[in-house]
Amino acid sequence: MDRIGKIVVALLIASIVAFSYFSYDTATKIQGTIGYVSDETWYVTSARNLLREIFNVQPSYVDSNGEYHYSLFFYNSYTRDNVRAELESFLKDRFDGRITMTYNNTAAYAIVTKKPLDQNLTISSFDGIKIIQSGYHYSDNNAIEHYLNTEHPPIVKYIIGLSMLTLGDYPISWRIPSIIMGTLTFLLICLIAIKLTQQEIVAFIVVVCVFTDAVFKAMSSIGMLDIYVAFFLTLSAWLAIRGNYLLSGVAIGLATSAKLTGVFPAVALLFLLLILNFNLVKALVYSIIVPFLVWFTTNLPMIVKWGVQGWFDTVINGLKWHVSPRPEGPPVSTPWGWLYNENPFPLHFNPDLAARVNPAIYLIAVLMLIFIPYLYAKGRSKYLVPAFWFGSTFLGYVTVYFLGNKTLYSFYVITLSPMAYVLTALAIYYLGEPSMFKDAIKFYYSYFRRIIKRPEKATPIEQPDSKEKL
Repeated sequence: MDRIGKIVVALLIASIVAFSYFSYDTATKIQGTIGYVSDETWYVTSARNLLREIFNVQPSYVDSNGEYHYSLFFYNSYTRDNVRAELESFLKDRFDGRITMTYNNTAAYAIVTKKPLDQNLTISSFDGIKIIQSGYHYSDNNAIEHYLNTEHPPIVKYIIGLSMLTLGDYPISWRIPSIIMGTLTFLLICLIAIKLTQQEIVAFIVVVCVFTDAVFKAMSSIGMLDIYVAFFLTLSAWLAIRGNYLLSGVAIGLATSAKLTGVFPAVALLFLLLILNFNLVKALVYSIIVPFLVWFTTNLPMIVKWGVQGWFDTVINGLKWHVSPRPEGPPVSTPWGWLYNENPFPLHFNPDLAARVNPAIYLIAVLMLIFIPYLYAKGRSKYLVPAFWFGSTFLGYVTVYFLGNKTLYSFYVITLSPMAYVLTALAIYYLGEPSMFKDAIKFYYSYFRRIIKRPEKATPIEQPDSKEKL
């Protein structure tokens, strides 16, 4: 690598590090509602509950004052309220503790103690307590202590749960895995752009896309599912471009294990392999069977706990959830509306965090799709990958929309964003070779002309005179 190449790589690394820092800074500043930002309410609490109910472990949270945090759940509000005075005395005398919050929508107290709480002693002292959960307090929702978010696959909850176990159960630890996923996705997008063009400088177009597309930093700063899907799908695309099709299928399986919509590019991988003349059986194994086995494997802990039928029921309910409309509330938008900021989903106020896009990026990406067939015809078969991954994901959401789920949210666009950045980088790169666009138009014109051109009418065979001269 020459001196200029080293400088370019150093600047790219600096850009990725800066993005990671800005995402971390955002993650530390957002406060949310009782600490939870948007749908973190469901994913973080379900991660905590899965740790307890599936793996029989609990995270802990010791705050900057050295106090331990717990949530005490009772069988009903009457029992909870009836023992309050006795419980306050018990906590103060035994553990130098106190009640910090009374829940309105579920029968629970949030408490803090100076000494670690003896859970067995506390439960045996108060008959009405059904669950003692260590860690950050819960959001105030009905039956939140049992919510497992079974409408979505479990792998993100496993990752968030592991982060809470190792770093402590408080907001930044829920978000650190998302920061890592966003940073790694950024890196992979740059690598894909460089791999396709063989030019390091083109990755700076990706840098501009990332820093001007608000949704990418937003989703990389909070503990939600979609940035994980974006990472695994980008990893799948990178592996496919490198020719590692089996591992590409594994990555699609991991994306599906984060959210069922991660399965959409399985169709893209299948088509890609067939175009590359793989036999049908091998193509189906890599694109369908392997992702299914990966997804199934991540569900094994729940299968063991609930049994096959109990687990299968949750899968069916999850599929129904994806094609059914939800109650009115947050602003909804159509898949095509995501590309031009139709009702961008607000995630947080002060600092402002919303699932907004830079429409220019997505417009350029869509226009670039027009030229991919030409580039493929000219031998650039790897260009099919970003086009197929983008198109299959977008069409997958469109299908879900027309199957009946009209309550789609703009933050889903993050699963389209990585390939949109790659396509935009390719489009701008080829602006330096404008002849490509001209040649592509000529190529398409010639191709379609051959298709629609009718064969010329044959000249009638001249018939001999009926009367021959003798």
